[in-house]
Amino acid sequence: MKKLLVVSGITGSGKSQVVSILSEQLKSKVIPVDSLQIYKNWPISSNWPKTLRNYELIGKYDGLKQNVASYHFKKDVLKLLKQKDNFILEGGCCFFLNYLLNSRKEQFDEEQIKAADLEAQKLLQNCGDPQALLKQQFKNYNDSISISDRYRIQKALRFALLTNGESITSPFNDEDPRLCDQFDVRGFFLTEPQENISKKIYARCDEMIRQGALEEFYKFYQMLDQQEFRVTTPIGFDEFVNLLKCFQNIFEGRYISNRRAEKQKREYVLKFIQQFYIKSRQYAAYQRKYFRSNLNEFLWVDNRNLNIPQLISQYYNCDRQDYLQKLASPQNEQLKNEQSSKSLGKQNDPVPPKDVQEITYKTVQGLIEQ
Repeated sequence: MKKLLVVSGITGSGKSQVVSILSEQLKSKVIPVDSLQIYKNWPISSNWPKTLRNYELIGKYDGLKQNVASYHFKKDVLKLLKQKDNFILEGGCCFFLNYLLNSRKEQFDEEQIKAADLEAQKLLQNCGDPQALLKQQFKNYNDSISISDRYRIQKALRFALLTNGESITSPFNDEDPRLCDQFDVRGFFLTEPQENISKKIYARCDEMIRQGALEEFYKFYQMLDQQEFRVTTPIGFDEFVNLLKCFQNIFEGRYISNRRAEKQKREYVLKFIQQFYIKSRQYAAYQRKYFRSNLNEFLWVDNRNLNIPQLISQYYNCDRQDYLQKLASPQNEQLKNEQSSKSLGKQNDPVPPKDVQEITYKTVQGLIEQ
């Protein structure tokens, strides 16, 4: 059975650097398992690798025109896997990765899905009460979908039409083999204590702001109709939109002094960056939790090891039985179940560097004055 190397890990864990070394050693191409890197719109926000020479699919789609569901992503990945034996899958998008490895072929073909999608769009076009529409279409519905989540509503309606109201998600063909049944999957999840990774996450957020992530957010904001459904957006985008509106309100107001306006804007900037930090940190915690629950056949790698590529190579090249023994080892279980400090959630809001605060202030101020 052919091997398939998968390198994942919490955000900020250095997956790209590790994979860059491994791809050179194995002379292999890399497929990003990332819900944003596949779009061309967010190279900074989704932390594109420094060189794309060994990568496939990065920046393939336009996030303003296409919403690439996990179904279509898997279809593209399978095409690539048929072309070459030793691809490396790299990324921390837990849902995409789980779907890619463990899902089976859907019962419906692409043409059926497209037709049902168009019909679902028509039903939603002039719908004032999506919840009532869902209750009408399903035999059993429990108000589980938020009315603001237009994507999930449309997806649910799609499968209501395809299954005559029986299923809210896609039924699968149980006889179809999963990717993890077709390949000898060797998965590695890079992790370290949350206290350590938080500092790296904050530094990464700072660097994204320095590189121009706010301009990237604004370009997307300008082109996006805020009333329409949008595709997945980068962490920090919603907070940026709120910051932009706060500056706009001050700019349009005439009831406070310039000194007071300046103080308020500085406070908004500080709050935005802190929220950017916290949202990114919370996502890392979510990744760890999701992997524990849904992706059990991964070796957890302590990111503080001196030579991670060498360690991964060792267990990528070993016999399957040796890999499984390591998987079941007490050391792997300890890393997997390591708890973050109870004080982490109670820590004071981190204070961003002065230059990052200044860049944020001047960037947003400039955008408002345009």
